Amino acid sequence: MTKGKKDCFIIELKLLIDTWQKDILLKRFEIARTLYNTTLSYAVKQYTLMQESKHYRKRLRYYQKAKKSNDSKELKQTAKELNNIRQSFGLSEYQLHAYIKKHQHNYKKHIDSNTSQKIASTVWKAVQDVLFKGSKAHFKRYGMLHSVEGKSNKAGIRFKENIVYWNGLTLPVRIRKQDLFVEESLAFHTIKYCRLVKKVIRGIHTFYVQLVMDGIPPAKRIPSTGAFRHSYQKQKRVGIDIGPSTIAVVSEETVFMQQLAPEVPLLEKQKRRLLRKLDRSRRSTNPNNFKKDGPIKHGVKLHWAYSKNYQKIKKQVKELYRKKACYIKEKHGALANKILSLGDEVYIETMHFKGLAKRTKETKTTIQGKIQSKKRFGKSIGNHAPAMLVEIIHQKLGYTKQTIQKVNTITFRASQY
Repeated sequence: MTKGKKDCFIIELKLLIDTWQKDILLKRFEIARTLYNTTLSYAVKQYTLMQESKHYRKRLRYYQKAKKSNDSKELKQTAKELNNIRQSFGLSEYQLHAYIKKHQHNYKKHIDSNTSQKIASTVWKAVQDVLFKGSKAHFKRYGMLHSVEGKSNKAGIRFKENIVYWNGLTLPVRIRKQDLFVEESLAFHTIKYCRLVKKVIRGIHTFYVQLVMDGIPPAKRIPSTGAFRHSYQKQKRVGIDIGPSTIAVVSEETVFMQQLAPEVPLLEKQKRRLLRKLDRSRRSTNPNNFKKDGPIKHGVKLHWAYSKNYQKIKKQVKELYRKKACYIKEKHGALANKILSLGDEVYIETMHFKGLAKRTKETKTTIQGKIQSKKRFGKSIGNHAPAMLVEIIHQKLGYTKQTIQKVNTITFRASQY
């Protein structure tokens, strides 16, 4: 049986580390990336061998037939047989734990067994997407592994008395004065496990520890008075009509409409200028990789040279992406608190933002005979992240054991009246 999800929340604290400690952490993150790619490579290889097995393909056809005919008994039996076949090829979470253990011994000075097992568990989640969702496995490029975590606060990565301990490293953390949220969380909740996170802020590697706490987070208070920072109206209804870039809110007390994350277009304007700058630099340092009319050459292997200025601009683009993500999350959090201050019984239309972001498949032409653009709302949804706002509201309501009331647009017929 699968374990039920328990309530938990995260406290993120900055690590106060020296240059030599940062170098060791960067080395360990790179070792963790190597272990991840090695384990994933093994899993993909075993999956390919399993696909070539006639017995597996035969059982898979039986499973699909049983699913179409709704034969629950045959479906259950075939699923069990498929699971046994997967295990015979080493495709299970605990078998991946055993595989990564052999490689972890080569780096035991840097990576402990608990952390390596968590890496294998992450690989297993990727393999599950390949097995059951038809996804593609993706390897981590250099510097693209951003977090490592332990299994408990008793071994491996541990937090004790405002210090993180990990395989000989002693990493103090910074806690702001009069941070009542952190003080109450550490006093009244237990730490399930710790996660080290690497972030690049203004081109500098910065490390944080995320403490995964057990239970529901305490309400935030104002340090000077101790009063609650946010007050939510109980047993009052709020209706939300959310679009790709705007939101309309109606409650018993007020009505308002506003744009989601209104300053994102300014960041997008800066990003477009930098991307054009990157393109000009790339073309000037690699003139032989482009055709005379502009496009990149195809059908031949190209070698690219990047100037120092190009690399500098690329870091600026990454920083803009980071600022944009932080800004959207901050604005959505504030808006969610504003909505919940009007009422905790939230109604919203069911929206499929993923579908709205995709290009339309049907090709249409105008009266003049020109082909219409297949674009929908992908750019707008990417810039304003309406689904993130819905998820934040859902998460905040979950702390009080409540959920968003989703309205069926077909039966409700909101636009019919």
